[in-house]
Amino acid sequence: MTDLLNGKVAIVTGGSKGIGFGIAERFTNEGATVIICSRTESDLSEASDNIGCDSYQLDVSDSNKIRSMVEWFTEKYGKLDILVNNAGLIRPGRINDVTEEDWDLQLNVNLKGPYLMSSNFLPHMNKGGSILNIASTVGLRAMKGAVAYCASKGGVVNLTKAMALDLAGKIRVNCICPAVVDTPMVDERVQSGHISRRILEKVQPIGRMGKPAEIASMALHLCGPEADWTTGSIITVDGGQTAA
Repeated sequence: MTDLLNGKVAIVTGGSKGIGFGIAERFTNEGATVIICSRTESDLSEASDNIGCDSYQLDVSDSNKIRSMVEWFTEKYGKLDILVNNAGLIRPGRINDVTEEDWDLQLNVNLKGPYLMSSNFLPHMNKGGSILNIASTVGLRAMKGAVAYCASKGGVVNLTKAMALDLAGKIRVNCICPAVVDTPMVDERVQSGHISRRILEKVQPIGRMGKPAEIASMALHLCGPEADWTTGSIITVDGGQTAA
């Protein structure tokens, strides 16, 4: 490792599993002080022990709980350098059968969450800091049977661009759009019977799902010193999926 983030303080939402865990682990290995967030305390405890980082139980769709975290964070750490808005979930559903409950859940966590985290932590970020939003290739090109998820991730893409313009010269804001990454979320989709692993692997021209570590490598670049002139960028890490 190269200590690219030595001395930096980073928050990673949805950091107890999958892509968030991979990013938190890589950032820690690169010298950052990392705080991971998740709604599930048991997952948080295990993940933070494995990574060697701090943790905070949080629902990113709850503004009151976020404000409580801000108070805790500023008292314990002071200023923030990197915020990774990774927390997200998917509930399959077409426009003719998605429930209002599932719509609200996905929009609240996937889109409102990054807005709430960013707006509440911005006053406590160091100038020159970085916000990274994790969206999805379905934020750029839709798929059947996931109307609310597609809408939420499309919102994250354009939110990133708008934030980058608002904060230009102060905080850099970028977005990664992964294709299918082999995470517990994929396992849940497969176990629910909605889709098979074989199909999820074939979606990418490269012939396999991505790995959390591969997303973490791009996250490190975008949040590190080598991307000082990069803001408002929407980067696909997708095994060639959006090239087709």
